[in-house]
Parts: sequence; C-alpha cells; structure tokens
Amino acid sequence: MTLSLRDLTVGYGGSPAVDGISLDVGESEIVALVGESGCGKTSLARALLGLLPRTATVTGSAMLEQDELAGRTDWKNVRGRRIAIVPQGAMTGLSPVHRVGAQLTEMLTLHGGRSEPAELLERVGLQPGMLRCFPHELSGGQRQRVAIALALAGEPRLLVADEPTTGLDAISQRRILALLAGLGTSMLVVSHDLAGLMPYADRVAVMYAGRLAEVRPARALAAEHAHPYTAGLLGATPVADRKVPWGSIPGAAPALDLLPSGCRFAPRCPLATDLCTQETPPLRSYDGVQVACHHHGEPKYPVVPRGDHARGAPTARVSGVRHVYRARSRTVEALRDVDLDIHAGEIVGLVGESGSGKSTLARIILGLLRPAAGRVEISGQELTALRGRNLRRLQRRIGFIHQDPYDALHPGMRVAALVAEPLTLAGTPRKQREDRVREAMSAAGLPVRPEFLQRFPGQLSGGQRQRVSIARALAVDPLLLVADEATSMLDVSTRAGIATTLRTLATDRALAVLFVTHDLGEAVQSCDRIVVLRNGTVVEHGPCADIASAPAHPYTAQLLEAARS
Repeated sequence: MTLSLRDLTVGYGGSPAVDGISLDVGESEIVALVGESGCGKTSLARALLGLLPRTATVTGSAMLEQDELAGRTDWKNVRGRRIAIVPQGAMTGLSPVHRVGAQLTEMLTLHGGRSEPAELLERVGLQPGMLRCFPHELSGGQRQRVAIALALAGEPRLLVADEPTTGLDAISQRRILALLAGLGTSMLVVSHDLAGLMPYADRVAVMYAGRLAEVRPARALAAEHAHPYTAGLLGATPVADRKVPWGSIPGAAPALDLLPSGCRFAPRCPLATDLCTQETPPLRSYDGVQVACHHHGEPKYPVVPRGDHARGAPTARVSGVRHVYRARSRTVEALRDVDLDIHAGEIVGLVGESGSGKSTLARIILGLLRPAAGRVEISGQELTALRGRNLRRLQRRIGFIHQDPYDALHPGMRVAALVAEPLTLAGTPRKQREDRVREAMSAAGLPVRPEFLQRFPGQLSGGQRQRVSIARALAVDPLLLVADEATSMLDVSTRAGIATTLRTLATDRALAVLFVTHDLGEAVQSCDRIVVLRNGTVVEHGPCADIASAPAHPYTAQLLEAARS
C-alpha cells in the first residue's frame, strides 16, 4: 500500500475541515477525491504535503509506505522525493522569469533526480525545444504538462494532483488526465469534476463537509451509486445533450463552524428523514463499496430544470472583426472576419480551445482592445468608433464577469463596497446606490443581510465570490453581459447554479449574454445558440440542439466527443 490514511482529522480553530478520513491508495492506483468547494479536499491534500498553516491541527495517521506524514516537521527528504504535488494553476507553480529548462534543472538538482530535463518533457508529451521557452509562451495545457514534469523530477512514490485540469478547455483536460493515467504512479487526484475523472481513475472517494460519503470503483459509478450526494454531483455535470436534465444541488455546503447534527448532507437531501438529522451515518461496506447513508438504496435526486429560452431585439453585433498580435519578428492573426449577433434575452455561447481567440474577441466587445478591422455595435452605437468619455459611457452598459472569482475581487474591500464600486465611479447618489446594490445582489442570488454585506472576499466560497462578481456587473443595469469562462474555476454543482442564474437574468431582464467557455457540453445545456471558434475563425454556428445532434465541422465533433467522454 502506497498511502494509508487512518482517522485523519484537520481542524482550524476547533472546527474540523477533514473529519476522521480513512482511505488507501494502492501501488500504481489512481484514487479521485471529489466534492464541492469547501468540503475539505484541499485541506486533506495540504496535510499530506505539510503545507497547512501553523494554526491548523492534524491528528490521526497518514502513512506513505514507512513514512508518517501527519504532523511531520522535517520534510527535507520527503516532499518532492517521496510525495509531490501538481498545483491547481500551472502559473502558480512556475516561475514567470525563468525558462522551462532552468526550472526543471533546479528541481532535478534539489531532489536528486536522475533524468535529464529533455527526458522529463518527453515523458509528459512535450518537445525538448520547449526547454528554452518562458511559461507565458506556452498554452494552458502545455504549462500544466510542465508542472507535471516538475512534480516527476524527484521520482516520487505518490503524486497529489490538486485540480490539475481546472480552467483548461475540454480537449486539454482529457489529454492531461490521460497523461496522468499513463504515468504508472500512485496518485491522489483532487477535483470537483466527478464525471470527467471516472474514465481515468481506479476508485472514487466522494467527500462532503469533511467526511467521506461514498467510495467505490470509478468505472461502475455512473451506472450504480448509492449516496444522494453522488447522484446530485453527477446530475450537476453538464452533458452535450439537451435531453439530459442539468441542474444544481439546492443550497450550499455548510460552514465549518455551522455543521449540522446527524448527516451533514441532510439539509440539502430530498430523502432526509428524522433519523438523518439525529444520527450520523457511519461509513459502511456493502459488497466492496463504502457508503455513509441511511438511505443507500435510494439514490434518486431531482435536478433543477432549465428555464424556457427567450428572444428579443438585437443588442450586440460584431461585424467582420479582425485582430493581429505582433510579437518580436512574427505576426499572429488572432481573429479573422468574425461575425456575431446577440439578442436581448438570449445567451450565446462562444466555444473553443485555449488560444482560439475567445478572450481576444471578448476584450474587443468590452472596448478594452481595438480591432485591426471590423466594427462592434452595442444597442445601435458603434463601440469601435467611440473615444474618451463617450466610450466610457457606453462601456458602463456592458457588464463583465471574470474567469477567476479568487482574483477578481479586491481582498481588502467588503461585499457592499465591491458591488457599489461601479456605481461610485459613475457618480450615482448614495441612496440610489444602496438600493441598486441590494437589488443587484438579490438578482445574483445573494443574501442582503447586513452581516453578509460586511464580509470580505476571503470569507466567501468560490460560488459566492462569483455571484458577487455578477452583482457588480448587474449594478450598472447593463444591456450586455460578457461572462469570460465564468464557471471554469467552480465545482460542478456551483457551475450549474451560476448557469441557472444567468438564464434567469437573461429571461427576466431581457439581458443579452455572451457566455465564453471551453466546455461545449456546458454551452449546449445553458445557451440558446453556439458559435464555435478555432484559430480565430468561426467554423460553425447555430442553435444548440442542432450543433449537439449533428455537428457540421470536424472540430465541433471533436469538442463534442471531449465533452461526452
């Protein structure tokens, strides 16, 4: 056995983030640890690597073969050599000012690796020529492969991959997961993407509110699962088929200091009875499957259905837009004659891999980048022809939702000030500003209690932070909302909840929404029409149902296959 956890507990100020976890990872086995944000996955992973803050307390046992990891203080010959981590964001694990070759050489020297830098790159499917590249010169998928190579430099016995595919497009996600599965190394993969990991993991451990809810072989999970929470996670995963219902799990995971008695999932579970709220279900074994549920034979879980799609007058129009980037001695044509219409009450999905030009087009529509050719019109006004004050006045009618909810909000500002900031900059009177802040927060699905308004971003979950970003965008009463990968950093249930909120806003407010995403499955479920972008060119566009059932372009078919696998 490579890793053996026995009654592992991690606490912060007396509140357990990880509560009595017992789990094994065998030789060359891949175990997926899945659950929503705030369920304790990352705390468990950090405990194994000694990366917890000093205020955290760790009890129980975590044996890596003959080495005890729980409570360890000397990590010199363990971290990097015996156990290594693949970080969630590749750029956070790579130095932006050093070439890839220098970083690999440093890791090999530090941990006594016997490979050459070029050999490590070849092992993760990269060309040796990339040793001379800086991280910013690589795509997201290539950076993640470099991060994996760095983790492999010390030839560890166990690899901990913390959300290794978050933020990557669907095709890159599958390639990274296939790469990890082919390494032959014992692995604990932490992720919120239950459906995406099932084809590559050997076993899946589902975690909720610090405890294990279910542990079973991965390949059997889709056909047979015993815990209602597992069923809810699978139902919240977008599938590229409009006939398959998609919805979120109502409510949210409990805060560490407000854990309910009995089963911690009971407040959100449609099967909950008095027994569930009074007694904690133990993790029992049934035919080789472990389940912590009083109703393990009743896995039915209702999902929230999509709303009806609306259609209104044209709000945004992109005509013949071209854009070129010039770097050093080469020129890259990022966009080629792109045409796009978005109507009021409509959600249009802009889909493509990393580097396809999605973010460039979004920046042009926002007025942050001037195209080399073409025009953008917002409610009949030509955005690309405006300058100065007139441009800023029109930009205020365009809301923007950032990709990363953790970087989009100033950590030193309270929720009320964050939502009110666009109104303050626009000179809105104080009383009107307060009313619009509360209205925007209610529309974004946030509470307007005084104690919540005074919270800082660090006191919010990922889903709450993204809803604050939505409220900021709504506060100025926009005509158009641009959501740039707004759900890619969130767990599946939270993603479904955000998508449902966007649908409600589009319908109720006659709001035009541009939904930029790399996940065609999510676009099919949440959008009215889809525009597929590849290498700066629109290769296909049309209603979601038509694209999902009969894609006309091979690239669209490839994206669909990645979304369904």
